[in-house]
Amino acid sequence: MGSILVVEGDPETRGAWTAALEDAGHEVITARGARDALPLLREGGIGAVVIDTYDPRVGIVELARAIEALPDAAPIVLVSGSPSAPEISARIGAAAFLPKPCDPEEVVAAVAKLFGQLRPVLVVEDEPTGPAPGRPVSDFS
Repeated sequence: MGSILVVEGDPETRGAWTAALEDAGHEVITARGARDALPLLREGGIGAVVIDTYDPRVGIVELARAIEALPDAAPIVLVSGSPSAPEISARIGAAAFLPKPCDPEEVVAAVAKLFGQLRPVLVVEDEPTGPAPGRPVSDFS
């Protein structure tokens, strides 16, 4: 699954999201902004990125493009109170969008749903590998 990278400039919000995700069993790495996030993303091992859209130094679209360019690009959960955030979310292909303010539990639920979508499919073979107990191999009735 990989770690969850939380990119949030506000220390209180970043701490609340981090604590909630860790309580849910996730390993969390944090960054104050997009510039801090890029080196962490390049190291790999990130399963999802939770991003607040506001970062005056590096825009969310640029960060999303940088994530997309990585060989193991992590899906993005975009969180924002900006009126343009839904449009930005669609433009960057975010896997989930949460309007801000939101509870930390909503962030946890968005990540859980995302990982639920990425979970491998269990394949069950419907052909028996041998005769049923008590039945002869040649009986096809």
